[in-house]
Amino acid sequence: MKAETTRLRADAQRNRDHIVSVARVVFAEIGPGAPMDEIARRAGVGVGTLYRRFPDRGSLLRAVALEGFSAILADARAAIDEEPAAWDALTRIVRRAVDLRFSTQLTMLDERTRQALKEAPEFRHTRAAVLDLLEQLVERAQTEGSMRSDVGAGDVLAVVSLLLKPPPSRSAEMSDLLMRRCLSLILDGLHSGRQSVLPGEPISIAGLRMDS
Repeated sequence: MKAETTRLRADAQRNRDHIVSVARVVFAEIGPGAPMDEIARRAGVGVGTLYRRFPDRGSLLRAVALEGFSAILADARAAIDEEPAAWDALTRIVRRAVDLRFSTQLTMLDERTRQALKEAPEFRHTRAAVLDLLEQLVERAQTEGSMRSDVGAGDVLAVVSLLLKPPPSRSAEMSDLLMRRCLSLILDGLHSGRQSVLPGEPISIAGLRMDS
C-alpha cells in the first residue's frame, strides 16, 4: 500500500508539472489572460482536473513564474560553478532568462500578477536570490574587465526586458531568430569593447523600483 501511495503521489506531481510546463508555453503565446480550457486541452486533461490542481488563474500564473525563476536560479548557480569567467556566466544566465522569458514578463509587464506574486514567499525568495546573483556577476565581470563599467545590474534587466515580446515576423521561427540576433547585439553592447558614452548614471536593481 505504501509503494502504491508513493507511486500515486509521483504520478500526481508529474501531471502537475506537465500542466505548468504547458501553461508556460500557452501564456507565452497568448498572454496571462489565456483561456484555462485551452491550457487544459493542450495538456490533455479535463478542465475539472486543471482546477483541482490550480483553483484559479492566479495560482497557475504563480506556479509558472516560480518554475521559471527556479530554473534560472539553478542555472545561475551552475553557470557560476562551471563557466571560466564572470562574463561567460552572465551571458549564459541572460540567454537562459530570455528562453524562459514569460516568467520575467509576468513580473515586469503584468501589474496584477506582480501583486499576486508578492503574496508568495517562495517566489519572493527565489527572485531575490536571482537578482542577488545577477548583481554579483555584473560586479565580477566589471572587475575582470569584460563588462563596461558604466552599467549596473538594473541596466541588464532593462535591456533584456526589451526582448520579452518577440518581434513580429512572418513565422515563429523567424521571430525566434530575430530575438536571438537582438540578444547577441545587446550582449555586445554590454561588453567592455564599446565606444559610445551612456547618458546618466549606472542603474541598480533598487533603481528600477521593481516592488513599488
